Formats: sequence, C-alpha cells, structure tokens
Amino acid sequence: MKYLIQPTYTDSPVSWNAISDLSIDHYLWLDNGYKPTVKVKLMYTSERIHLHYSVYEANPTITYRTINEPVCKDSCVEFFFQPLPESDPRYLNFELNAAGNLLLKLGTNRFDRTYLLDVDSALFLIHASPECYDRITKMPYWQLEFSIPFRWIQTIFPDFSPEAGRKICANFYKCGDHTPIPHYGCWNRVTSSVPDFHRSCDFGELELG
Repeated sequence: MKYLIQPTYTDSPVSWNAISDLSIDHYLWLDNGYKPTVKVKLMYTSERIHLHYSVYEANPTITYRTINEPVCKDSCVEFFFQPLPESDPRYLNFELNAAGNLLLKLGTNRFDRTYLLDVDSALFLIHASPECYDRITKMPYWQLEFSIPFRWIQTIFPDFSPEAGRKICANFYKCGDHTPIPHYGCWNRVTSSVPDFHRSCDFGELELG
C-alpha cells in the first residue's frame, strides 16, 4: 500500500482537518472478532514529520508509564519505518500506549534490535488523549499525536534528506497483548503465519509530497 504525506508550513499548531487518513484494518492471527477502527494521518514540514492516531477503543489498557517499558502489552499503536530503504536495512520502531508512553528501538529485524536509551521522549512532542468521545458516531476513542524531527533521524541515517519525492518504507500497527481482548492490526498486510510486526519485507510505502 502507498500513502502520500502532504507538506505543511507550520509546526504549531498543526491542523489535521484537510489531511487524508490511512486505516489499520488488517487484523490477523486471532479470530476473536475484535477489530477496533484506527485512523492515522501524517503531514510534514521542513523540520518534522507529524503523526496523528484516532483509535476507536473504549477503556484503553494503560499499565506502563516509564520509557521503553513493553507498551505493546497495553492498548498500543506503533509506527515502524525505514528512512533509507534502498541503502540501509535498519528501521526505527516507535511504540506508544494510550497514555503516550514510548518504547523506541533500532535494528534490522526482530532479533537485531537496540534500545535508544539516550533519547528524551520530550523530543517527539507526544500528546495523548486517552478519553475522547465522538458525538457523530457516538463512540469512545483515544487520540495520540507525536512528531519526529528530521535532524534527529539524520543523526542515525546521515544520508536521509526530507525532500519532496522521498520514499520511506513503513507500517502502522495496533495491538494489545494483555488487553481484555488481545489483537494485532496492521496497515500493510503482514504475511507471517504467526504474529510478527518486525517484517520490513511487508512494509508499505510513504512518499513525501
């Protein structure tokens, strides 16, 4: 799958009204009928890439409050991406629960991963709203916004430049290993027969517009 990330010209405040969304709607591996609606929007400026998640899930599970705890066990959304897919197999995985607590790693696959321990999560301007209500659909949901500075990406991937036409490989996930109803959702379908989000071969494509 592909998604075109539109440019905008101000980092604050960010308006999401005119931005198209993508859906996390492939729920795999568990046949329990639980498929929460998740919409993701992205935009970018000269300084940052911005992400906005809307997760239609009541009473999100929030257990972990410290950076790099296993938030995938909570009500969690994730963003895995390769800034330089044609020349560097490494990818970053951002995992955040409904309280905005972050787990951040870098590596080439599930078994080759390193925690980025020297990173302050404040760098990513994380804002979580765990208790929201949609008056149109009459459904509870939670929201999450964060942004990733391009200069920070360049400290890890020096050859990366955020120009129009730049293609990034990525996937978006929704999970909750220890929630009342466990689930595994993705944007671009994962082809593994067992739960495994760490398959860069199954990433979709993002393009900077």
